Amino acid sequence: MFIGIPSYNRAKILKISLRSFVNSKLVRGFIIVADAISSSEAEEYNRSIKYVKDLGFEVIYDVKIGRRGSTKARNMVLEYARQNLKKDDVLISYEDDYIYPGDHSLIPALHWLKKPSIGVVGGRRINIRKRRIDPDFYLNIFYLADYLTKLTGYIFIDVDHGPRYVDYTTHLMAMKVKILTQEINYDENYGGIGYREESDLQMQIRKLGYKIIFEPRFYTYHLAIESGGDRYSDLENRIFWKWINHTYFMNKWRYPFHKKVLSYMILTTYALINGPSAIKGVLKANRIVK
Repeated sequence: MFIGIPSYNRAKILKISLRSFVNSKLVRGFIIVADAISSSEAEEYNRSIKYVKDLGFEVIYDVKIGRRGSTKARNMVLEYARQNLKKDDVLISYEDDYIYPGDHSLIPALHWLKKPSIGVVGGRRINIRKRRIDPDFYLNIFYLADYLTKLTGYIFIDVDHGPRYVDYTTHLMAMKVKILTQEINYDENYGGIGYREESDLQMQIRKLGYKIIFEPRFYTYHLAIESGGDRYSDLENRIFWKWINHTYFMNKWRYPFHKKVLSYMILTTYALINGPSAIKGVLKANRIVK
């Protein structure tokens, strides 16, 4: 089993994440694609990688100065997995500010992946702190999130109830490498904060006939860091990219007109609740989206 982690401008945070795995007996290694903002930060990334390698973990890594962006970095993780891992190996999609709770948190995902019909096991992210800008929103009312997702076209996530089959799940994903050999990739047209990039990947997997299951006993702790990272941005730009990327997602997958209207109503309401900066993001997006 390998942990795939893209990282940008968070060498110190990645160090904390990697050290949380030191006692694992299930994790064989890591695939790390890291973008640094300076040579000193690149050196810090390399020191953290050396630390886990010296402990006996295998590490496939690519550290560069610059910024490739969220979807490109994630696609590199997938490509390294295809090139270096066996088809029956398991890849866990992680973020650089996740903290590993221990091997017990992976066992439920491995159980589900024994079933050939399962393409992805989604897991629960337990936020250690609430993000100040655009915090995670979960609709943890039994089956309401799934129902509203089908009704409106906007994706709501319930991270309390399960295991259950879902259309979409969280960023924390477990999948067999053989899934990745079937032309599965992150769509690099999702710009900025990468909003909807995982939803699109999950849609691709479902279109191949696989099922997605959400398993709350498969979980991680989320530091919710508000600096660095490919997804970090101010509120105006986060709402801007949510509008732009969700529009692209709906057009790509040919959503009916009424679901587009309902989705825009939900995003507009969210912007109004969050104040002037969020409203500016919507207005800025509407000058581009026609």
